[in-house]
Parts: sequence; C-alpha cells; structure tokens
Amino acid sequence: MARATRIAAALVCLVGIILFAYAVPTFYVQLRDHCIGQACPAFYDTPPTAEWLAARGWTSAWFAAAYTAVYTLFGLVYIGAGVLILSKKASGLTGQVAAVALVNVGLSFGSLGQGLSVARPELAVPLQLLEGLGFCALYTLFFIFPSGRFAPRWTLYLWLAILVPGVVRTAFPEWIPVPLYQGWSIFWMASLLFVQIYRYRKIMNPVEKQQTKWAVFGMASAMAGLFSITLLFLFANSVLQRSPLLLFAADGVLELSMMLMPVALAFALLKRRLWDIDPIVNRTVVYGALSLFVVAAYVLIVWYLGMILRTSSTWFGSIVAAGVVAVLFAPLKNGLQRKVNRLMYGENDDPLSVLTRLGRSLENPLSPADALDVVVRTLKDALRVPYAGLRLHRNGASFMAAEIGGRSEETWTFPLVHRGEAVGELLVAARSPGEAFTPSDRRFLDVLARHAGAVVQSAQATLDLRQSNEELRDSRERLVLAREEERRRLRRNLHDDLAPRLAALAFTASAGETLLESDPAKTKAILAELQTVIRMTVTDIRRLVHDLRPPALDELGLVGAIRERMNDLNRPLRPDSASGGGGSLVFHLDAPETLPPLPAAVEVAAFRIVTEAIVNVVKHARATECRVRIMCPASGDGLELEVTDDGKGSGGGAARDPIGGPGGIGLQSMRERAEELGGSCRLERRTPAGSRLWAYLPVAEQGGESA
Repeated sequence: MARATRIAAALVCLVGIILFAYAVPTFYVQLRDHCIGQACPAFYDTPPTAEWLAARGWTSAWFAAAYTAVYTLFGLVYIGAGVLILSKKASGLTGQVAAVALVNVGLSFGSLGQGLSVARPELAVPLQLLEGLGFCALYTLFFIFPSGRFAPRWTLYLWLAILVPGVVRTAFPEWIPVPLYQGWSIFWMASLLFVQIYRYRKIMNPVEKQQTKWAVFGMASAMAGLFSITLLFLFANSVLQRSPLLLFAADGVLELSMMLMPVALAFALLKRRLWDIDPIVNRTVVYGALSLFVVAAYVLIVWYLGMILRTSSTWFGSIVAAGVVAVLFAPLKNGLQRKVNRLMYGENDDPLSVLTRLGRSLENPLSPADALDVVVRTLKDALRVPYAGLRLHRNGASFMAAEIGGRSEETWTFPLVHRGEAVGELLVAARSPGEAFTPSDRRFLDVLARHAGAVVQSAQATLDLRQSNEELRDSRERLVLAREEERRRLRRNLHDDLAPRLAALAFTASAGETLLESDPAKTKAILAELQTVIRMTVTDIRRLVHDLRPPALDELGLVGAIRERMNDLNRPLRPDSASGGGGSLVFHLDAPETLPPLPAAVEVAAFRIVTEAIVNVVKHARATECRVRIMCPASGDGLELEVTDDGKGSGGGAARDPIGGPGGIGLQSMRERAEELGGSCRLERRTPAGSRLWAYLPVAEQGGESA
C-alpha cells in the first residue's frame, strides 16, 4: 500500500512538473504578445500600455520576463520543496501528500497555469483537475500532519464532510450556490484551525509539536501576506491599477510571503533535530507588528495633515510623518520586544519583579511544603516552561519535595547552595525538545536559585525542628509510660506484698500478746517468726529504695558506688556459669580522685548505665578484662563514660544484642537515660574482638531526678 501511494504521488508530481515546464515559456509568450495595452485572459492584473513602457525605455519583453521570473521562482520553490520531500521518503504518507500539494500549488497559484489553459484549451481540464487535487492534498495535509494519521478518529469524518462539497463545487460549480460556498469556505478554514489546536494540545508528542510549530509558522506567514495584499487590493485597487510598478511590487510581496510555507514544511519533515523556531516567531511577530504600525502611522499622519492644511501636497506631511515614526520607532520596538518576550519566554528579563512577587507570596504563613510549591510554581509561570521541580538533600539522601507540570527526559539541573552548602537542586524542563536555555534564561535561573537556596534552607530547618519536636514528644511519651510503669510496680509491691505482710505482722504481734501469759513457749516461737518476717520486710523496703536511688551513691559517691558494684562482680567465673566459659574476669576503673559536683539525675543515670554495661559484660561477653573509664572534659560541662571489654563473644553480634538483666532493661534503657538528660549513648564493636560502650551526659541544672 505504501509503495502504491508513493508511485501515485510521484506520477501526479511528474505530470505537474511537466505542465509547469511547458507553462513557463507559454506564459511568457502570451504576456509579451497579447497582454500589452489590453485585457488579457492569461493575466489577472491590468497590463501596462505600450506608451507607458516606452516612456520609461522598457519593452514588452522586459515586462513579460519580470512577471515570468516572479512566478517561475515561486513555482520552483514549491516544486523543489515537494520533490525534495518525496525523494527523501520523509514521514511516509504525510510527505507524499505534502509533495502533491506543493507541486500543484506551485503550478496553479500564480498565472502560469492560467496562461497555459488560455494558450492550450485542451489542457484546461487536466489543469483544473490538478488544481483541485492540489487543494485537496493541502487541506488533507493539515488533518494528518505530521504523523500521517487521522487522530483522533472523528477528524476523518470531519475531513470527509468538508472535502466532498469542495470536490462537487470544483466539478459542478452550478450545483452549489455562492452563499453556501462562502459558508463552506469559512467552515473549512475554522475547522483547520480547530483541528490543529486540538491535536497540538491533546495528541502530539513533543517532537510533533515542534514540527507543527514550523508548519503553522509557514502557513501563518503565507496567510498573513495573502491577507495583507488582499486588503490592499480591496481598499486601494484604483491606485494599484493605475501604477503597473505598484501592481508588480504587490505581486512580488505576495509571492515571496507564500514561499515561506514550502520552506517551513521542508524543515518540519526533513530535519531530524529541528532548529528552535521560537526565536524566528519572536522576531517575525515583533517586526511584523512594527511594520504595520509604521505604515499605519505614516498614512494616518499624512492624511490627517492633508485634511487640516487643505492641500494635496504631501511633502510636508511626509516629512512630519517620517519624523514621528523615527521618534517612536525605538521605544515602540523595545516595548513590543518586551511584550512578545514575556508572551513566549516569560519574565526572564525581569528577575526583580519575579523575586518581589515570590517574596510577597512567602510573607503569608505557609507550611514548608507549601513554600517549596510556591517556588516551583513561580519558576514555571515566570519562564513559561512545561515542568519545574525541586529536589532536596537531607540526611544524606535526596528526594523530590515539590514539582509541577509533566516531567520530560530533557531536564536541566541548577544547584541550590546556601552558605556554601548544597541544599538541593532546581529541575527545569526546556520549553520544547532539543531547545537550550538562552543566556537570559540562565541568568534568571542563577538569580532565582541563589534566593531559593535560603527558602529551601529555611524549609529544611522547619522540617528538622518538626522532626525533633516529634522525637522529643515520643521520648517524653516513653518516659511518662516508663515512670507510670515504675509507679505501678511500686504500688503493686506495696499493696500486694508489703501491706499484707505488715498487716500479718500486726496480727502476729497481737497473737503473741494474747499468749504471753498463758503459753510463754508459744509466744517465744511467734516472736522469733516475727523477727524473721521483719528482717525480710526491711530487705524488701531497702530493695525498693535502691531501685529509686542506690544508697551507695549517697554513702560512697559515684566512683565509690561503681567500684563497690565491680567488687561484687569481680569473682572467678565457674565453668558452668552463665558466661559459658572458664577463667576470671578482671575489672579496672579509671576515674579522677574527685568528681565535680554532679546533679542527682546525672549521678543516677551514670551509675545505671555503667552497672548495666558491666553486668552485660559478665553475662554475655565471655571476656577476661573489662575497663571502666569516667572522664570529665576540661570545659566541665559534661561527663563521659566508657566501658570496654575483650570479649570473644562480641564478634557474632547476636550474643551481644540482648543487653539487659535484673538491673535494667538493656541498651535501649541506657540510650533513653542519656537522651533524657540531652546526652547520647552508643555501642561499638572493637577490632579484633570486644566492644566499647560510650556515653556522654551533659552536666547542667536538672529539673529533677531520674530513676
């Protein structure tokens, strides 16, 4: 199928090229021999007279050659673009349709085909068919460009609904009235515009959008030239018809503007990596609007001064108009350039206003996430880019904190730095595939990135503070729960053990009192039992008090209490002991002779941490030596604790994880005791064996004691 359509397109183009080659000399002869000083069916403008040519020293051959050259150049550009597209097999069906359209428009748009049909009436029907086929191909091209498909499906039915009346009108003009034909013309023009906008926004990928920009630019430029010359003929036709030079100039401008369409189509279909068309569109819009203003201002001033001065002389008005236009040209050009730049590129040339607007937005109370969203939204709106994102670096990891728009593969990265530290990155997609940012864009992004770094740092600080608050709240919750559990345990011990025991002591004493006279021997036994229970009760009470605060701290101080605890544990280990090994464990204590005054909470936490650590060494390490160091930094604002051992069971790790015992609840308890006071605690593995527990407790005024 593809081969058949390609052969058919090539045959149609070949017929058009042959007729074009035949039409060029035929049109020249018709214009030279039959169109001087009289109406000429081969030429739609008013030809000059022989007297007008003779007065200027020109001949009819020059006149015919000038017009033939313009129409030939126009045809060659269209036919050349069509043949080039077809020969390169560009874009399949789209290229074939474009080639047929361009070749036949090059033949029929000017007067070459008209001159050939006048000179050779037998070729009128083939020329009319080719003209209709060229129109159908051109119309179809804008329905399938650039993919070669009718997408979405309903565009096929719209294409048929418009194409059928056009074919009927071409073949049988009398069948369709003029008003209906005019309505049909307006409808198909509007449908082309609607379909292109819909396909551009909903269907096309980025490369196809870039191709469409080129095609639309060429078509828009051609239509602008056609529309301008049409208006000129409508409002100044009498002036034009009296001046053959103005007619020739108008024809030349029209043909040159129409040549932009095949050039743009060739770029869109042949060039793989398309040049960025936005700067071309930018300059075209600016200078097109500026030219219209200059012409309109000049004509208006000359007309107005002529009306006021009541004179037909235009030299004075021309001088004044030229002066006004010269004065207004530069500021108007700069103003138009700024407006068009802002429309196409955003506010890249005015970073101050963007930063001012960003600052005003950030003045409102915003969460960190909302503040980062404001930054990326401001960037996207200011530069008119399809995507903007913000990636944060936090705690050694990177994550997307905010983004807006559809992310593409071609994304540019701009680092965010605050006080010499990389805090994140700005991710910005180019406005179109393959397009690079202009120097103005880069300057704008650099300025915005420097200011956005402070916003990101502030957001990160807020997030860190929020996380710290959450961790502090969790720690306080754990502390409250631990204290409530401890209170519950004390209450249970007092209520379920000591209270009944004390009540039993009262009953026992009462029984002894009753039997004192009647049975002294029984009373003596009761009193002996009473003494044993009282001793047990005292022991339990001392244990409860010890859990609240070890008495040794008050009696011996921190260093003495730790040494006493080490003496209790410093005994030969039996082979069947819990350590699972033989030999003996030797403790060493390195501590200053005297410690500075410590808050009670620090003393209790230090004692608990050290005793938990050495009990863990005894139970799990299978060590022969354990060294405890207590250090006070020179600044005197903290207390450092270090417990090291040479345990053989520390290498595997599993044997050391269940740190704990009767005196505490393990490593987690030691960490929490340190963190409650604003310190830290960590357990490290030593090489080749053993472990090291290190804790730091800040020495400051504490609000209370920790148990």
